[in-house]
Amino acid sequence: MSTDTANAEHDTARGPTGDVARISTDDTHTFFFDHPLDHIPGMLLVDTALHRAEDAARAGRRAAGPLRVRALDLTFNGLCERGSDAFLHLGADRPGGRAFTLDVRQDEASVCTGSLRLEPAPRRELFTEAPGRAPGHGRPRRAPAELVHKRSPDNVLIGPLRQTGEHSYTTDMIGPPADRWPDVHPATVLVEAIRQTATITSHTAWDIPTDWQYVLMSIRLTLSGTATWPAAPELVCRVSPLKGRARGGIDIGVQVDGTQVGHMHLRARAVPPAAYRRMREAASKATEATA
Repeated sequence: MSTDTANAEHDTARGPTGDVARISTDDTHTFFFDHPLDHIPGMLLVDTALHRAEDAARAGRRAAGPLRVRALDLTFNGLCERGSDAFLHLGADRPGGRAFTLDVRQDEASVCTGSLRLEPAPRRELFTEAPGRAPGHGRPRRAPAELVHKRSPDNVLIGPLRQTGEHSYTTDMIGPPADRWPDVHPATVLVEAIRQTATITSHTAWDIPTDWQYVLMSIRLTLSGTATWPAAPELVCRVSPLKGRARGGIDIGVQVDGTQVGHMHLRARAVPPAAYRRMREAASKATEATA
């Protein structure tokens, strides 16, 4: 599945500095739907935005080479519901520009807003190491799937977590085989690996029960350059104290051979199962009332 144009029924309207596209979902796609979800996952919104921005940046450019993400800043204003069309509104700074604002809207409400910036790069891929396999070694060790909220171990993108300081934890990213998710943007895979790192760290550092639900509030990713990394990165977490055992922020440094090449700050809310059910029931009743 391609999140930008795979669905032949998707609605698209392109202007000189703007683009509107329907979020296309495919429940069989194991990257976005490793297990049943009662909402459209945030990673699908991220991936759609990245693909559409690349398309828009190349529009009108005769020699459009690879592009890499330099900055991605998203705020999630609410869950993107299933059963109702959601549309990505993408705005460029100028025709063919590489800086964009975005707004995902559903039923007249904004569920995600933000911005992203692309720059020319030698390669679209982030790193050149053989995906998913360290040279001279067999299948890499992975973090426990339940600690990153995945069902299939093959969808775990990080190795076991190591505590490296009083408030810091480190893990290694494991790139998927090139043919596993060829339609998923490389930056989306990195963001998902960082999300998994933040999730396992919260269970470890804050003792959050594994059956609690996470509601993503914001992500802010910056990469320091467009050079291709010679190896998969280390992801280094620095945690801040929880606020009322419900909200917290995690800073994740992206390092290659000891040099920081990127950084992401992630904010999320951890919700107990009963509270999550009440929240979803209230959202369902609100949707029915406006239908």
